[in-house]
Amino acid sequence: MTVGLRASLGRLYRSPPWRWGTGAVIFVNSVLLGVLTAVPPKSEDWDILSGINAVLLGWMVLDVALCVAVKGRAVLRGGWDIFDITVTLLSLVPRIETLSALRVLRVLRVLRLISFLPNVRATVEALFGALRNMAAAFTVLAVVFYCFMIIATNLFREIDPAHYGTLGLTAIYLYATMASFGSNLEAVLPVVRQAPWAWLVFAPFLMVTSFGLLNLFVAVIVAALRERLDRKNMLRERRRFQRLEAKIDALSELLAHHKISPRGE
Repeated sequence: MTVGLRASLGRLYRSPPWRWGTGAVIFVNSVLLGVLTAVPPKSEDWDILSGINAVLLGWMVLDVALCVAVKGRAVLRGGWDIFDITVTLLSLVPRIETLSALRVLRVLRVLRLISFLPNVRATVEALFGALRNMAAAFTVLAVVFYCFMIIATNLFREIDPAHYGTLGLTAIYLYATMASFGSNLEAVLPVVRQAPWAWLVFAPFLMVTSFGLLNLFVAVIVAALRERLDRKNMLRERRRFQRLEAKIDALSELLAHHKISPRGE
């Protein structure tokens, strides 16, 4: 591909009409996929909507083809570009019975709308970046949860074998209690009615797992989001400074070229 052709394709790919058109196509396609679930297959309406879907899919294929043509190997270093290409390829999965389940993944293309909202995109990137920092929090949660599993199984096995008869059952019902922040007490109340002292086990469990560690997760996510936004603001200010510096250098060269002093003499 020649340099001129790549430059022309780049201007087309980055132009606002093309970008907003692609966003509109993605949005309409995501709505259309939902409508198709309510239309009987092989009906006249199905055929019409499938034709429209094929046209929209063709636009999206052309969009990722332009992305690859313009960016070349650099596309492999862009996480969002790889995501766009992957979901587009999944949309092209043929209608083979063994692969038809993968076609539902094409609805994930609606996530591409995030790229048109800079702040939302920064939030998503921060969430993924926070996963590394959350690994330690997940480890702490797993250790604490495992300890309470053993305690609850040993203490309440005879009182309520339906919920705490085995380690697996205990894990299921303790997780349900933790995830509901104590609002689902199906596995707690039968034990408390027979052994009121059981609150000495369940109360610390809820406080540590549902409230303490949840706040820790939120703090990690907020810190990652703030770091991402601060980095973005820093890059924006750096670009602004570089543009100002380039203007000053250009003005200095112009003054030197015409041999004009800074006072205009």
